[in-house]
Amino acid sequence: MRTNRVLARMRADEPALVGWLCSGSPFMAEGLRALDFDGWLLDAQHGYWSYDALLNALPLIAEAGPAPLVRVADNDFGLIGRALDAGALGIVVPMVNCAEDARRAVEACLYPPEGNRSSGGLRRERYGADYVEAANREIMAICMIETREAVERADEIMATPGLSCVMIGPGDLAMSLGLGLGRSPEHEACIARVVEAGRRRGVPVGMACADAEDCVRRAEQGMRFLPCGNEIGWARQAAALHLSTVRSRL
Repeated sequence: MRTNRVLARMRADEPALVGWLCSGSPFMAEGLRALDFDGWLLDAQHGYWSYDALLNALPLIAEAGPAPLVRVADNDFGLIGRALDAGALGIVVPMVNCAEDARRAVEACLYPPEGNRSSGGLRRERYGADYVEAANREIMAICMIETREAVERADEIMATPGLSCVMIGPGDLAMSLGLGLGRSPEHEACIARVVEAGRRRGVPVGMACADAEDCVRRAEQGMRFLPCGNEIGWARQAAALHLSTVRSRL
């Protein structure tokens, strides 16, 4: 089975840089897949990915080398299994608030005896004849910590066998803390608390980063799973720069 580049980076204690795709467009995935990201995260929670679009986009990404990852809409056995059968090498599960939530998420990602993932699907043949035997070493189970409750239970969440990584959701964490979408010293303290729990437990921590500077800062803080921007934001930045350049010359 092919090596998961994101996992390989984190196992070497190096930052894994992940591009985020929200638009639900396989054409966009095809156009961006050759960029030197370690993985691409297709957002089927707040993004606009249909299952047919995932089926088209995931192999395009895999063929280029980065690890194709999917954020599912819920901690649901069926949704997780279908994303894996479509060709995902990692699953991001939102709103994991306790050890039981984490256990359910991880077990849905892994074949027995470590988990309870159902065996089936033709797409796995793309990854080699040894997929079933090797999948539990290369498939990522990533749980999102997004609430005050999850921060308080970070240690027990990270004690879950088979967990690959936790990912902080800064926006929902801020909402949970009563900050709207703002930030505060309390918000930053919660982030630091999760990072420290990851150090103690030996579990990589990541976070959705606002921009390149935030990505570098979080890597220096010790984070190793770093989704750093999405195609909508990049398009807006490029369009704004193009427009301002043209207007400045007219």
